[in-house]
Amino acid sequence: MPFELINPAGLEPPVGYAHVAKITGGTTVHIAGQAPFDSTGQVVGKGDFIAQFTQVMSNLKTAVEAVGGKPTQYAVLTIYVTQLEAYWNNVKPLGTAYRAVFGKYFPAITLVEVKRLYNPDCMLEISGVAVID
Repeated sequence: MPFELINPAGLEPPVGYAHVAKITGGTTVHIAGQAPFDSTGQVVGKGDFIAQFTQVMSNLKTAVEAVGGKPTQYAVLTIYVTQLEAYWNNVKPLGTAYRAVFGKYFPAITLVEVKRLYNPDCMLEISGVAVID
């Protein structure tokens, strides 16, 4: 694998993410923020955080597969949400949607609450960096 996920001693034990992604080779691919749009550009699940998260997971999979990669080749994900409470209140169903694409694979992940996104109907967006070998 052209990168290594590391959880150094001295940092809190991560739950659902890795602390460090050390890239050592391969081709680095930056995936633009994926919002809950379907293939026609329509927002999926307006007002439904779980439906939107599920669509974004699908979009991340489609994006990395388009360059010959797999979801387990994401080294870094950055999650932007407009309502942190919606994330915390739905951890279990979000975990189910996440595992449907990524399994039990957890890259370096950052979660950030933002005031709003480009489309006001979008509740989240996720960008990523993948390393394809």
